[in-house]
Amino acid sequence: MVDIRLNGESVELLPGTTLVLEGFNPMLDFTTVRGTRVYGFTLPDTIKNRRVLGFFNSAQVSFANRKFYCEKYVNSQLIERGYVMIQDSPPGSYNLYFTQNLGEAFGDYQTTMLTDINFGSLSIPEDLSASAGLLSASVRFPMIENAGLYGNAAVTGFSGIVNNYSAEAGYDPAGRVPMLALRWLFDAFGLETGWFFKGNFFDDPDLSQLLLYNLSTLDGQAAILLQNHLPEMNFPDVLKALRQLFNLYLDFDIRRKEVTIDFVDDILKADVLLDWTAKVAPTHAKVPDLQNRLELSYNIDNNDALMKPIPDAFGTYSTPEIGNAVGGSVTPIRSAFSTLQTNPVSGLAMTSQAGISPSNKENAARSLPKLLFWNGMVDGKPVATNERNGKALVWSGPGNLVDTYWKQFERFKVNTFLIRKAVVLTPADLARFSFRNKVHIRGVNYLIGGYKAVLGADEKIIPAELELWKV
Repeated sequence: MVDIRLNGESVELLPGTTLVLEGFNPMLDFTTVRGTRVYGFTLPDTIKNRRVLGFFNSAQVSFANRKFYCEKYVNSQLIERGYVMIQDSPPGSYNLYFTQNLGEAFGDYQTTMLTDINFGSLSIPEDLSASAGLLSASVRFPMIENAGLYGNAAVTGFSGIVNNYSAEAGYDPAGRVPMLALRWLFDAFGLETGWFFKGNFFDDPDLSQLLLYNLSTLDGQAAILLQNHLPEMNFPDVLKALRQLFNLYLDFDIRRKEVTIDFVDDILKADVLLDWTAKVAPTHAKVPDLQNRLELSYNIDNNDALMKPIPDAFGTYSTPEIGNAVGGSVTPIRSAFSTLQTNPVSGLAMTSQAGISPSNKENAARSLPKLLFWNGMVDGKPVATNERNGKALVWSGPGNLVDTYWKQFERFKVNTFLIRKAVVLTPADLARFSFRNKVHIRGVNYLIGGYKAVLGADEKIIPAELELWKV
């Protein structure tokens, strides 16, 4: 039987109640992160249900319009959890619907631009030298070549290098631009929303040194207003852009308000732990993957004069049309995050783009979102570039993004095909299920792309339809 619990309390169901549950693998969708979908359901108007639902059907009771935390059990196994809301209450019943929780996970901050969130401020150090206070985990001042920072304005003390530094004099007074750590943004956003972020992405010693590049100077500022130095995007778009750059797996736990961020290639390389051969029907429908090649790119900032024309390493990568990829079309994946070039002589990141400053006579726009690796003090200079320890934020050349983060997934796409099969699962199977886990069926290993299951038809089994992609 199905047991539905709202805010921890079981509700009374109509006889023969069944629920249709759909799940989608986040590894296979690069445009959004879809949560589990549960079709709407109806509850009878009983004394207990009235109380649990706040006496919504009473004309004398105001509507709180609140979400109900909903757990769905089959044969005492927790199958799915999320949030439901009341759609309406016709005579004798309540109609409820499942909220698309991942599309609303961050509440009021879901669509708020980072530049509009008050993250507070930091004091500008009186002595901008390479002290512990300056080179903190949250803010860095790397040297970046950008003679065009002030446009056509001549600014006294500006050398053409952002954050120009020397051990003797510290930083020049003009052209100071703080760069915030990406890890700081996750922590700060978590404090605002109550969410916690973890996973192998954050444990990587190099990716933990990523900085958010920007062009907002401290000219005329009494403090570092943190929101001024963030990209003009909302937080879900940050997650999507990182996913599209580093091939990430985003796993949301709505109840605990946790997001685990791991690498898809690591998941694809993991051992197969489940054998579902005995659970599936012998027949199936087989469909080729006609988009079995990758097209990887990022947004290029047209306001950066040094990106015209686009250097080869920053251009679009496409899976070569050879072998099993012959005749296949591409799956376009385009990240909002790009990066800067590096001057091979000075070793500094370089650009030519007007910044944001009261000293700039031009009406400069914000830079498109970019990332740099913090490399620390190199030959007495604070350095951040597109490369660190053999990893590079470019699409070709040594340590490129494709070879580092996409090769396993690319191999999977080139060789995969889709199988649709009927399956009979136990409640325990579905309770323990994760899209991370590959399954073995009759000599072939598969990644589960999605499932559609019917809960409540039988308390011991759950009939389902599977979309299986050969690994």
